[in-house]
Amino acid sequence: MSISQALSNATSGLSAVSRQAQVASQNIANALTPGYARREVSLTERTLAGEGAGVRVAGIVRATAPALTAERRGADAAAARDGARAEAASRISRLLGGPEDANSLFGKFAAFDRAMRALANAPDSVAAQNAAIGAGSMLITGVNGLAQSYQSMRADANRAIAVGVDDVNAALKQVEGLNDDIAKANVAGRDATALLDERDRLVNKINEAIPVRELVRENGRVDLMTNEGVMLLAGTAKTISFSQTPVITADMTLAGGALSGLSVDGVDLTPAVGERAPHAGTLVGHFAVRDEVAPQAALELDALAEDLISRFQAPGLDPTLAAGAPGLFTDNGAALTPPAAPGLAGRLALNAAVDPAQGGAAWRLRDGLGAAAQGPTGSNALLRDLIAAFDAPRISALGGGRAMTALEAVGEVAASAGARGAEFDTALQVSQTYASALSEAELAETGVDTDAELQSLIIIEQAYAANARLIEAVGKMIDRLMEI
Repeated sequence: MSISQALSNATSGLSAVSRQAQVASQNIANALTPGYARREVSLTERTLAGEGAGVRVAGIVRATAPALTAERRGADAAAARDGARAEAASRISRLLGGPEDANSLFGKFAAFDRAMRALANAPDSVAAQNAAIGAGSMLITGVNGLAQSYQSMRADANRAIAVGVDDVNAALKQVEGLNDDIAKANVAGRDATALLDERDRLVNKINEAIPVRELVRENGRVDLMTNEGVMLLAGTAKTISFSQTPVITADMTLAGGALSGLSVDGVDLTPAVGERAPHAGTLVGHFAVRDEVAPQAALELDALAEDLISRFQAPGLDPTLAAGAPGLFTDNGAALTPPAAPGLAGRLALNAAVDPAQGGAAWRLRDGLGAAAQGPTGSNALLRDLIAAFDAPRISALGGGRAMTALEAVGEVAASAGARGAEFDTALQVSQTYASALSEAELAETGVDTDAELQSLIIIEQAYAANARLIEAVGKMIDRLMEI
């Protein structure tokens, strides 16, 4: 080997190990940076005039695990969907409250039951009459408030869909721009690993909302396609369309056309919800809340309101009422005519005849809603009949055809909500555990092992020292030759 070849090998080696030291240091500095993938320096032989002249840096290789990444993204999307559903179910359970809570729905039904029994024991007591009317009004306020809260949940989910769609559209445009930058960097031979990290972070964000698959194109570009085969990015970013509805009422549904779905270039992208739906992602979770979870809770509350109204407008229960007249509880002041329109729980109201706030008189609870004047103040016959109607086992839409008292019916509503919440919580725990396991597996393949990087730095230091000593030896040889 000539002196010039030795010098060329040593200087190229110094350049290579310097780049290796820089990359290893960068790896250590970003070991805890989310989305950062480990880098390695790729070396290749350097030749001059057909002869070996050391090494050169061929490029920076970014660690990837495509199969693990794809599987992890699917698990992340499932966890995002389950999280939205579980949060909604938990909110519904909190709104309903537990039987031990006096302010819960069950507590309000129980308070009305106690007030009616107290009035039956003292039918001449004006205070007991007002207390019973007050308890009935509180029961109605509780049911109305829950109905409004369920529709607010649907509106919140609808807004969340709109925000999510805007975020995805913005991220798609950013990925389009990064595709261009990455392609230019690759063509020019520049390091594009930082751009790849940023693009992966954006794809992860998109995938959490709508699961996507990457399709690798030339010069490092990628296209994005949904699991159903709809292209979201094909060279240029597509725009996902969604129309936000500011106010949602109980009768508004996706199937009825009152609520918006998703579309891309006229292709329907609206996710199916329910047990039949294989879809995942945050947007699917919000659609499930808007079109399944909250409507199911509202449907059960409507059934409870229908059961309550029906108990007190049964023919012959109050002999002072004409046929078809509304009972103690009404559908916005009118008698219930099955099948009730959606949103009955929000229209539940106290009969104006017994409500002093509406110009009625509380004594009619004792003497009859249609009574023109007070009867015997000590009579509690009608009160006992009303209590019996409240306590009577009755088949309704709740409980799967099982006959229940009014208190059992409200308990069934709370139990049903609790069961759904437990189901969604279990699904969330499973999906989060799976996503976490896959994330750790992916990190093991693409993340930074600081111990390994430190060991690499030791080897790099030794290589640097060896090349430096060779240069020093060449320098001495040249100096010696110059002295001759």
